[in-house]
Amino acid sequence: MSTWDYTLLHQINTGWSHPVLDWLMPALSAIEAWLPLIIGAVLITAWRGGKAARVMLLCLGVAVGLGDGVVSNGLKKTVGRVRPRDAMPGVIVRDLGTASPAFLRLFEQPVVKPCEPNGETRGKSFPSSHTVNMFAAATVIACFYRRAGLFMYVLAAAVAYSRVYCGAHWPSDIPPSMALGVLVGLGVVVMARRVTAATRSPSPRA
Repeated sequence: MSTWDYTLLHQINTGWSHPVLDWLMPALSAIEAWLPLIIGAVLITAWRGGKAARVMLLCLGVAVGLGDGVVSNGLKKTVGRVRPRDAMPGVIVRDLGTASPAFLRLFEQPVVKPCEPNGETRGKSFPSSHTVNMFAAATVIACFYRRAGLFMYVLAAAVAYSRVYCGAHWPSDIPPSMALGVLVGLGVVVMARRVTAATRSPSPRA
């Protein structure tokens, strides 16, 4: 790791910490805790949004599935970069408290503790799946609804920051993960529009 990676990680993980952020950052990272809200938003959008919204949701599902299951998973196995909390002494690990169902974790006291390296030589630090998925989703939404997309980009950036704050990723993991997410999102939308245009084109007469 480069010196700036260590320095910036230490600054974000410890120097810029605050009790409010100790809850907010893990909450942003805990996607499963927000599933009821996400599912509700998807259902309302599919019901009230019309055809364009349903196409957007389809692209969203494909982009997140591709970004998470293929791009992120494949690169994690190939690169094998160890997470900061497993490689660097003194990294502060932050998470929400345990509860069931998962959304109740948002109301639990956050867990904040220093972590010692576990001796692992391979890990899953690069890329950040959270960051890839969020930027892929934000890109898809921005291609259909610009204002909502801008909000999603801000949210995606906050989630990306939270991964460093919580000790799960190195700062240098984040920019490439953002770029991967944008590329996946754009790729899915471009392909969807080409397929849509092809289906609308009149077939040549015999």
